[in-house]
Amino acid sequence: MTTHQKSVRSHADVPTGRGERWLKQLASHLGRKCEVQRDGDTTLLLLAGGSCAMTCDATALRLAATGPDEDTLSQVQLVVGGHLERFAAAEGLRVVWRRG
Repeated sequence: MTTHQKSVRSHADVPTGRGERWLKQLASHLGRKCEVQRDGDTTLLLLAGGSCAMTCDATALRLAATGPDEDTLSQVQLVVGGHLERFAAAEGLRVVWRRG
């Protein structure tokens, strides 16, 4: 018998030419309270019982949040999105999460 762990996911593509800067700042700041893993171009934040994978290119910071349930996913989104919006307030960044 095989069991599959249920998870819910969302993603956000945040337009910015400074994605690498924001990725590094999020990892540094949140890394004081959660585990941060790096694998190639992906930085993974393990927080609030879920995770957020972060990558960037010249045009955007890409966030992919995962949690075992809706409440956990919402908490991951709130922490990562809220911190990013505060850090990049002068740039006017807004994080819009989409399911899937």
